Amino acid sequence: PAAGDDDPTDDGAATLPAPPAIVPAGAARGRPGIDIDSSEMPFGDLEPFGREDTAEELTQDSIAQSDAMVDQLERAEVAEEKRAVFRALTRLRGAAITSFDGIARSQTGNIDEYARKQQWRKVHPVQHLAQQEGDYSRWAFPVAN
Repeated sequence: PAAGDDDPTDDGAATLPAPPAIVPAGAARGRPGIDIDSSEMPFGDLEPFGREDTAEELTQDSIAQSDAMVDQLERAEVAEEKRAVFRALTRLRGAAITSFDGIARSQTGNIDEYARKQQWRKVHPVQHLAQQEGDYSRWAFPVAN
């Protein structure tokens, strides 16, 4: 389009080239792994160096080490989560025990106060049988005549 044309689909951004093609390693050879198309890579015209089996071994070792590091990070996260949960539950347990102790202390205080104010013997006087029977010396200890 010309400079003055109004194209609704043109956002003014430059078109970026496509990323380099990544194809399965040895697609023609039938081997797994990653093979980068070197025709689009910088210095793609250089001759390969080293042995391919050594490179594959180093790559697999690198993958295994990366997996081990990720596993260790996951284990560390789990351990931290367990520690945080245990600490929270410990605090909750402490709060529950403190609350229970406060309730028990209050209830014990209520019982003590009731016991000071309400004395059972004042409300329910003990009436001894001897006091009810009058002169107990006459019937309890009869004199032999």
